[in-house]
Amino acid sequence: MIFREVKAALLKKGWAGQTLSRNETVERLNPLIHRHIVLNQTYRAVWDDLGTELQAECRKALLDVGKLTETVHSSGGVAVSSVDTTKIDVAVDRSEALFELKRREEAFVAAIEAETAVEHQIRTRAVLSRLLAHGRQRLVLLRKITSTRRR
Repeated sequence: MIFREVKAALLKKGWAGQTLSRNETVERLNPLIHRHIVLNQTYRAVWDDLGTELQAECRKALLDVGKLTETVHSSGGVAVSSVDTTKIDVAVDRSEALFELKRREEAFVAAIEAETAVEHQIRTRAVLSRLLAHGRQRLVLLRKITSTRRR
């Protein structure tokens, strides 16, 4: 991991060494797109319980799905879409739904963190970095909301 950080610092925007092929990029990003779509559907299901600050972050999440999709398309692949996902059932109890949302966001952030260890092309690395920052921000806000509620 340290080697990659040193290499990135030395090369700035360029990259050296072996990176994932275009097909591998598509294979790795499509599951992330699917998870992100499911996450966004979950946010929509509890929209009224979110504060305005978290709602603003959720709007960014919609754009982030587009960035991932665009990356898959530029790699010559076909991205999964919301048509490929089933409607998400969220618990009727709103407080439980927020805890489920937090759990899904934590899992999504962990999946993005795992992807950052992979030798993606520099553009894909930038998109993943953006997704990670936005996911972490949503998680901070979700933790604030759920910390004031009882399970």
